[in-house]
Amino acid sequence: MAAILEEAAEQAEHYANGGAMLADRMPGLVKGFGYAKPKGVAPLDDGDDRVFRMAMDAEVALRKAVQSGYANPEGVKKSMNPAFAAQFGAFMMSNPQVRGLEQALSGIQQALSELGKNITLTSPLNSGFVPFDLVSPSRLIYPVYSPLRNKLPRVAGQGTSRRAKVVTAVSGSGQSAAPVIDTTISEFVGSSNPSQLSNWPINLPGSGSQVGVDINVPYRFWGLTESLSWLSQFAGQGFEDISALANLVLLQEMMLSEEYADIAATSIPLNAPNAPTAVARAAGTGETAISGATSNIYVKVTYTNYYGETVASSALTVSWASPPSNPVLDIALPGLAGGMQANIYVTTGASPGTYYRAATGVGGSMYTLMGALPTSGSQPPATDTTTSAATRQEGILSTLSGHASNGSIYPAGAGWQAGYLNQTVNDTLNRNVLNTALAALWSSYKASPSEIVAEGSDVMRLSNDILNSNSNSNYRLYVEQGDSSGIRDGAAVSEFQNPITRDILKILVHPWLTQGTAMLMSYALPFAWSNVSNVWEKTMVQDYLSISWPVIDASFRYSLFQYGSLVCYAPQYNGLLQGLQVNNHAAGGGWA
Repeated sequence: MAAILEEAAEQAEHYANGGAMLADRMPGLVKGFGYAKPKGVAPLDDGDDRVFRMAMDAEVALRKAVQSGYANPEGVKKSMNPAFAAQFGAFMMSNPQVRGLEQALSGIQQALSELGKNITLTSPLNSGFVPFDLVSPSRLIYPVYSPLRNKLPRVAGQGTSRRAKVVTAVSGSGQSAAPVIDTTISEFVGSSNPSQLSNWPINLPGSGSQVGVDINVPYRFWGLTESLSWLSQFAGQGFEDISALANLVLLQEMMLSEEYADIAATSIPLNAPNAPTAVARAAGTGETAISGATSNIYVKVTYTNYYGETVASSALTVSWASPPSNPVLDIALPGLAGGMQANIYVTTGASPGTYYRAATGVGGSMYTLMGALPTSGSQPPATDTTTSAATRQEGILSTLSGHASNGSIYPAGAGWQAGYLNQTVNDTLNRNVLNTALAALWSSYKASPSEIVAEGSDVMRLSNDILNSNSNSNYRLYVEQGDSSGIRDGAAVSEFQNPITRDILKILVHPWLTQGTAMLMSYALPFAWSNVSNVWEKTMVQDYLSISWPVIDASFRYSLFQYGSLVCYAPQYNGLLQGLQVNNHAAGGGWA
């Protein structure tokens, strides 16, 4: 038996597996069928079609017989011919020889186990004989939000710019430029003696005063292109219309671009910010003392918008010769007209070294510098990195902050900006902050905004302020037994009531607005007699125009164009809050 197994092992070395060896030997085993009576006189020829078929049948039959005998030996014994059992009874006995034979059969079974594995998930092809379960068409899971673009009215324009004559005040309208006048007169104006009529005409009263300005908002040309190759369109048939997908993406990208521009675009370069101020103090609960500082700490600030970063401010020098125990540094940021968030850069030593960024995207007007000072990373830009472009319109932030009041677009001066402008709020968004802004808007312009537009976490802090206020004991919760399964947990503020005018302000969580900024928006003036239909509008000489370009090579090209700009006729009826904190030092943990 051992010799047989050794010979089998030596021959098996010429085959990849047992199944291949058995398949190779089977044709020789079935050729003897040619001797079968009554007409058999010679073995079957190699070219006989029956050889392959019979070899496959014999191979499958042998595999099944061996597997059956190994898995159910008693059943095999019972199925044997009684005459065979009587003549070869010792073969069926459980004795050492039989157990040896069983071991040999086990080895053969293991060798034959490959017989059922000729085709698997990875054999003979690593990719397998399986279908690709590809879902069509492609799944689009990116967000496309443009709430302001969708909300602002789009009106027809003409020419190259939108011009308007705007009367901002008349006598008695409440602005200091046109004060209250007394319109009572005597019987004969200009003289108390009726016989003296030299001041003719004698009954003509005095006149009031009016204030007016010109605005001249240039239209901007917008354009975007998407292209695809012929092959991508041809090969995509049966899966997706790639051309339609390209046009859909083109429209969505244009809408998103317009949304960002409506918020923060400007054609006027942002100024370098003023230098910050700072105060060192001992670290409080949850704060980590500054480490790595020697002699002095130098601080510079830049401001960013969606498009770029300004040049750095001049340096603030903070002496670190004898700082407080476990020191941290509270940095007061200056704010910047047209800016959104600040980046803070620091260095240390007897003289300034290389500045490295210590904080990115600070929306608040206060920031606590703590922990190890940076020794590597981003450095302040040497020049402005495209915070503006001559081809851009003036967005909401540029207009409300007064950045757009350069005299060529909107009138120069402090008057053409938000009626309430605070770029260093130095507090979280809360009721007191909003009430202060609303009171100032009413006092100065009799303005009553209709919507608060803010970033999500700032709105969340407004909700928390209401829930955590001292008046929260005024709320009671009653739950009926039948309603216990339908209780909704959580709290959110969706509207805010103006405490002065009693009007309701809706609250819009803007998906793209950065933390630290909130806008109190008026879309219409609060008095019905005005002939100004829209405070804000998109004036379009040509609204969205889709072009499918002539095919000049093996590509399809699609473009989208428009010609127009965002126009604001009354920024004074809006408010702008910037420098809103994530938390404040009073709550512990430092400013952020």
